[in-house]
Amino acid sequence: MTVTETEVAQTIMSLKSSRTKDIFGMDTFVLKELCSSLTSPLTTILNQSISESIFPSAWKSSVVIPIYKNGDSMLLSNYRPISIIPTVSKITEKLIAQQIIEHLNNTSFSLHPMQFGFRALHSTETANCFFTENIKQLLDKGGVVGAVFLDLKKAFDTINHKKLLTKLTKFNFSSSTIKWIESYLSKRSQSVRINHYHSSPLPISTGVPQGSILGPLLFSLYINDLPSVCSNAFTQMYADDTVIYSHGNNTSEVAEKLTETMGHVAKWLEQSSLCLNVNKTVAMFFSKTNRKNILADVFVAGKKIDIVEKFEYLGILIDTTFNFKSQIQKVCNRVRFNLSNFRFIRANLSLQAATMFMHAMILSHMTYCLTTWSQANKSALKPLESLYKQTIKVLDKKPIRHHHCDILQKHKLLSWENFIKYTKLCLFYKIIYGLSSPPLSQFVKIRSSQ
Repeated sequence: MTVTETEVAQTIMSLKSSRTKDIFGMDTFVLKELCSSLTSPLTTILNQSISESIFPSAWKSSVVIPIYKNGDSMLLSNYRPISIIPTVSKITEKLIAQQIIEHLNNTSFSLHPMQFGFRALHSTETANCFFTENIKQLLDKGGVVGAVFLDLKKAFDTINHKKLLTKLTKFNFSSSTIKWIESYLSKRSQSVRINHYHSSPLPISTGVPQGSILGPLLFSLYINDLPSVCSNAFTQMYADDTVIYSHGNNTSEVAEKLTETMGHVAKWLEQSSLCLNVNKTVAMFFSKTNRKNILADVFVAGKKIDIVEKFEYLGILIDTTFNFKSQIQKVCNRVRFNLSNFRFIRANLSLQAATMFMHAMILSHMTYCLTTWSQANKSALKPLESLYKQTIKVLDKKPIRHHHCDILQKHKLLSWENFIKYTKLCLFYKIIYGLSSPPLSQFVKIRSSQ
């Protein structure tokens, strides 16, 4: 593997512009400004790193900043760790990741088709679409579908390096590539920064670097063989978000299948040095009939796991009836909050700034995985249609009673109903022309022209 100056320059310019400084005080704005001057020496360093299979030691340090989420501020569990790694490391990782993915795409040693995370043509949208459509097709055959949503304890932090390197050999990577990855993972350190306080660095002996580009890809390769132990069930993965589900004639049969499968999964996780958080692992049952009487017990390692009526999978609240009422309510709450802020600041924003705010803070919530939850009936979607109309009226500085149609035409916007249709048609187009996750093609039947 080698990289060219053109590839390095393109990678630098593709980085998301940010004023956040890395551990060396460098930010991507400065890096892009100096791109022409840095490209040549950086290319030389990267190619030497690749040829010698050594990742630069200075790039192995990271700083962790704990970000408060909610709840008791004295509990560590209520903080999210954000890792700051060297920007030049991200450039290197992005280039190496591209070559690893190219190797996987051009050989028979590829990622499992049910891995939807951090892959081209795959997304949380395609993962949610496949999950809901596959379960609906199974239910069309009759019977019951049961699903177990796995919760892994600090999955990215507990990967065993030796086992990862062993698994990488099964993908037919060259010995020099594996040696480079070994160097990338070994002798890393991290420190913690809180306000003006900075801890001493400590070594990291397990896991993949948080906040890195290679980390999620290496994790996906690490768990790639998990579906092989789930012969009686479907396995769907998005990095460490895994759901296992099975279909059967009745609840007891499905629960038995899931319990058996979870026994194999628990054993596989133990062998892979990963730990299942049984208390946060839950099950759901789906059925078209007798919904109130379909519950059964599913066990993992002899412990009964909770049965729930709804679960947030990849940011979407899935319920046993697929009516998505909880998801729609969640979106409405977020939109209402941001819409009130939009009203408050609109007078001080230019049209361009207001449009950016609308898309970033309001429409982003309304469009996230819309193809999945817009399957809800029209009456359930009515509140969002109302909020959409209110939003565009605020954009155009019109009163609440003003009719919205002329605003749509003026700003070249779609109506809420047409927006949903457009979103679905875009997905259909991608599926038909091979621009979306291949597994989704099974749900679209193309008529042959007569």
